[in-house]
Amino acid sequence: MLKSLNECTPQEMLALKASELKEAIRLSEGRVVTTLSRVRGPNYLQYVTNAEVCAAFGSDILYLDTYNPRKPYFPGLVSKNPEDDEPFRDVQIQIGKGWTAREIRALVGRPLSASMMFDPPSYGGHTIDTGYADSLERNVAGLPMTTWDDFELAIDQGFDIIHMGGWGEPKQYCETTREMVKRAAGRVIIHSGIPHGPGLIYAKDEPYNIRNLLTPDFAKALADTGADIIDVPAAGSLPGFTVEYVRTLADIIHKAGALVNVGIHNSQEGTDVETIKRIAIDNRTAGADMCMLGDAGVNENVALPDVLNSVCMAVKGKQYTYRRMCQSVLR
Repeated sequence: MLKSLNECTPQEMLALKASELKEAIRLSEGRVVTTLSRVRGPNYLQYVTNAEVCAAFGSDILYLDTYNPRKPYFPGLVSKNPEDDEPFRDVQIQIGKGWTAREIRALVGRPLSASMMFDPPSYGGHTIDTGYADSLERNVAGLPMTTWDDFELAIDQGFDIIHMGGWGEPKQYCETTREMVKRAAGRVIIHSGIPHGPGLIYAKDEPYNIRNLLTPDFAKALADTGADIIDVPAAGSLPGFTVEYVRTLADIIHKAGALVNVGIHNSQEGTDVETIKRIAIDNRTAGADMCMLGDAGVNENVALPDVLNSVCMAVKGKQYTYRRMCQSVLR
């Protein structure tokens, strides 16, 4: 019999098919926490991957931000070929080269999510040269999955959820999401939407009224693509995204049969405990099925552990938070 995700052990979660995982999230009544765990950047704790940190502090689902299925890295693990770590020995860094998502999934006992990025010129979208840029691949660290070959490879490597991220003209965005749903054919959950503002990396023409990033019409169109989960910026995370506005979007999305994921980003994943608890409860009140915590704690790699744990405590309580923290991945 299908249970809520909160009631599932690690092995039970990993055994869920895509449709079962979606239903388990729905049955959790707003008590599911997803955390971004950047893999192309420093690990928060020495000799520990960011994914392990997120799992240890109560996250139900791990979003491997910047995961590149062609060049996987998990800093905090010894590389499969130890020689790959030699250039970094003097600074005591292990880059974890050669590990795949499927192995990390088994290591942490959590369903995994990865992102494809939508970055069309029509919105003013562009990439800029940063310290993480790869001019040959024409992407920054946050844009590692950009082709349908990457999409298939990510599924083959064991991801449970593929997220359509980015910012673009609604028609194009919906068309691409619909194509993802078609190609996935029920093998993975498809997650699409606008999790937070574009910032300077992704857009040069950010609307003056930031609500225009995700209007009620756009939310309905996204949900009508057949995507399983739709992103909405969390109330309190962007100007104009009030509890009432998020509730309006959530009602539209739920009516179309999709789940609502609210994104807490914009560096608020590095805020104080009391503020993050208020944001978490406000958004559960607004109808969120899931709460996603971004990766900008004190740098752009992972949320602060106490902030993550506070979100879990706020929406799940000690019973389910402690259970998720303590249960062996072998159970």
